[in-house]
Amino acid sequence: MQTRFDDWPAQVLDVNDVKSVVRDVGRYGFAIVCDKWRFDAHDFERLAALYHLGPMYQSDFNRRLHTEGMSPSGMNKVGGLTSGRHDVFNGTSSVALHTDGSYLPIGTIKTSVLLCKQHASNGGESILFDSLSAFAALSRDHPELAQCLLAPNAFRRRSTDPRLDRQYEHIGPMFLAAEDGAIVAGFTLDATADWDYSRRMDPRVLDAVAYLTRLTDPDSGYALSFALQKGQALIMRNDQLSHGRSAYADDPANPRILLRGLFLCAPRAYAMQETPARALAPQA
Repeated sequence: MQTRFDDWPAQVLDVNDVKSVVRDVGRYGFAIVCDKWRFDAHDFERLAALYHLGPMYQSDFNRRLHTEGMSPSGMNKVGGLTSGRHDVFNGTSSVALHTDGSYLPIGTIKTSVLLCKQHASNGGESILFDSLSAFAALSRDHPELAQCLLAPNAFRRRSTDPRLDRQYEHIGPMFLAAEDGAIVAGFTLDATADWDYSRRMDPRVLDAVAYLTRLTDPDSGYALSFALQKGQALIMRNDQLSHGRSAYADDPANPRILLRGLFLCAPRAYAMQETPARALAPQA
């Protein structure tokens, strides 16, 4: 089955070539761009203005528990931190496929941006999974399993931080059929996934996830990996792709550092025009 990655030309676009960037994001689910960055919140404000992404989103969970590297603007630093206990932000191990916005309804975070300030000395590849095409394959081969993932109580993501007296969670579908007919994806395999919950709700969810997990194999055509280089930014549809990373080795003098911004809007070449309000009929 054809996937969105099949004819990706492995190109890096100029950040100012807005039409080409929006085209690639629409076609492949992501684009890689380059620019002369400042490597601070200003870069994300500029991206938001170029692609009409709206303000950055910062979760209450990260604001409370992972203040290291967090900017008041919503940008956060991944890697190169001297303190903190976040598995992803502070670690160098691999990160399982997931979507951002762990404890939000799927599709809330439509765009994730990762800006590479310094790449790793070895490893640290970004991994993308075309979960929409994978779900289409599941729907074709096992429609009853695909239907399970659309159930409103199919999937639970929860925090497991011992510092919390109340854990964060969200229960919802793993995939969602939007009002316009589009499928919204929230395929996640990381530590927030509560498989015991899914087993209790409907064991077929685990069979569906096993099918999709087989398609995450690097040779399946549904997965793509590459190492972002210093000065490159990955702009991706968080509501269409899942992403992760491979483990990496750090150079202590030049640790791997990515800057992340999350946005509620999808990239657009033009601002949305507001619908003019209808004139009120004169009162009798």
